[in-house]
Amino acid sequence: MRIHHVSVLAILSLLAGHSAGAADWEIVASPSAGRQANSLSSLAPVADNDVWAVGWAFNAQLNAYRTVTEHWNGTRWSLVRSPNATNGYNFLNGVGVVAANDVWAVGQAANGSTYSTMIQHWNGTAWSIVFSPNIPGFSNILQAITVVSANDIWAVGYSQDTNFNTFTLTLHWNGTAWSIVSSPTVDHDILFGVDAIATNDVWAAGRSRPGGYGEDRTLTMHWNGANWTVVPSPNGGVNDNDLFGVAMVASNDVWAVGNNGSLATLAIHWDGTSWSVVPTPAFNPNATNQVLIGIVALSSDDIWTAGQYIVPLQGSAQFTLTENWNGSNWNFVPSPNAQNSNNRLHGIAATPNGTLWAVGTTGVFTRPERTLILRKNP
Repeated sequence: MRIHHVSVLAILSLLAGHSAGAADWEIVASPSAGRQANSLSSLAPVADNDVWAVGWAFNAQLNAYRTVTEHWNGTRWSLVRSPNATNGYNFLNGVGVVAANDVWAVGQAANGSTYSTMIQHWNGTAWSIVFSPNIPGFSNILQAITVVSANDIWAVGYSQDTNFNTFTLTLHWNGTAWSIVSSPTVDHDILFGVDAIATNDVWAAGRSRPGGYGEDRTLTMHWNGANWTVVPSPNGGVNDNDLFGVAMVASNDVWAVGNNGSLATLAIHWDGTSWSVVPTPAFNPNATNQVLIGIVALSSDDIWTAGQYIVPLQGSAQFTLTENWNGSNWNFVPSPNAQNSNNRLHGIAATPNGTLWAVGTTGVFTRPERTLILRKNP
């Protein structure tokens, strides 16, 4: 069982989710840092009573976003102090676990108008910043992380030059240091998600934008133990197509999810030879801005994905969205929402016993958004 993580910082600039309390998803109380806007972007379980979630919170006094880490001890969620690399904006976008005393979080920190990669490590007692490299002269942002072993970890994202051209960015941890690994570029590329099942079998997913001004196209890349290569991937239509999460079951069973324009979600599947689009449900004829962001694979016939959508007829509110692959079809699964609020899910993961957790943000209209955590028991 793999756990998958993706940032929403860039996603929120690409996108502008209904029903309460259905199925057995439930809202679990979670703290927020300070009184201003909070958001959780990713989570990763070590055990049923040891789960980490990461994100950011706005600090009005500093006029900057600061890192947020939260921990589940089997009974409740609590805030855990985490460092910031600069006095400017600091974001945590992805988290991955090796063991209870070996947890990694990735994101970026701003120095003026330029971002640098930021990687943090939990040693069982405290979070600390670990040196991570950057493309000189560029902004560098890490969106997601996946763990193969304690000495084999990947983080992906993108770099951006002063002309706003974006390029794939892949970093690797060998147990001693992080290093940049060369990765191919197509055209204005961003990697949002990554997952691995072996040292020589890693997938990353995102988008490219031909010419910089055209419609987004799906982007998938594979690491074979020696090189990253771009693997052709399909699109659901002529609108923007973006992939925000990827989940591996086996070498011939890989899923990636995202959006097909503003009116439909997107899921594609790798069968060991090629990618193909797999239909996702049209669960509400009035829904718009539908997107799937996080994904987790429990088995070949039990895949979960999470995101959000909007119903303009209901005040353009955002509602949580969860879907399940049962081996034959993707099915819409109702999930709860805080009332009179926007509700978004940014990440999803599963504990060893199959308990599902999803994280994001919720906010009563006109008030600062707060953390949102959902749980679904096996």
